[in-house]
Amino acid sequence: MDVKHQRAETNGVRLHYVTAGEGPTVLCLHGWPETHREYLILMERLGHKYRFIAPDLRGFADSDKPFSGYDPMTIAADLLGLADAEQAQRFHILSHDLGGPASVALAYLAADRALSLSAIETPFFGLDYPGYVDPRVAYWHLVMHMNMDVTRFLVEGREEQYLRHFFRDFAYDPTAMPESEIQAYVTQLRQPGNLRASLNLYGSIPEAAEQTRRLTADRLTVPMMAWGGRSSFGAHCVDSAKAIAANAHGGVIEECGHWVFQERTDFICAELDRFWSSA
Repeated sequence: MDVKHQRAETNGVRLHYVTAGEGPTVLCLHGWPETHREYLILMERLGHKYRFIAPDLRGFADSDKPFSGYDPMTIAADLLGLADAEQAQRFHILSHDLGGPASVALAYLAADRALSLSAIETPFFGLDYPGYVDPRVAYWHLVMHMNMDVTRFLVEGREEQYLRHFFRDFAYDPTAMPESEIQAYVTQLRQPGNLRASLNLYGSIPEAAEQTRRLTADRLTVPMMAWGGRSSFGAHCVDSAKAIAANAHGGVIEECGHWVFQERTDFICAELDRFWSSA
């Protein structure tokens, strides 16, 4: 698969991104501590049918690291500008982890252009439906990372140990994330400004909750799919999708943790292909 690295000015920031494949466009939003790299495995499997555009979001890796603008609406505007730069008029939206809140905002912001929204292992903040539990209650690291200064104090100089914990402990199979990928993410997290900037995705969670609450007061008309790993978010993802969207489906992936693309590659590629083909 030919992966092309590019840069674009959008919404006041300069983003590094990669493109690969041919066919309908898929805009990808990664989570923490990942980058565009988490989508390379999908490009290898599905690039013969779809064109992927996967940026390093603001604050990550080789994109700009400003001191503001990490709320979902601003990041959604970043992605919309990137779609314009790539002349992608219509597109599917795919997100993982904390790329999710911005992907929801993008689906609302560009409802006339979005073909679908897929949120994989995403925490949903600001919702209110029977059985809803704010992820900040269940996952210790969300609240810790919101205190960005303390997290930097504890993690800087220990990036490899900390990320190794995340990639092993948050997986059903602790060996699912290849060592080469772990080392790549350690390297990018050690880049100047990367830890400080990327933690803003957590620091903006209160703002994300408020923006999501306002947006989802109206049902999302874009078709939505959500999957969670049984050993991670479980039914939280699909239950939240059904509370948000008029047309939502998905479920819980057995024997799977947080790193769905690596842990259950065949399953998620088949589900995404089926969903995108029908959207």
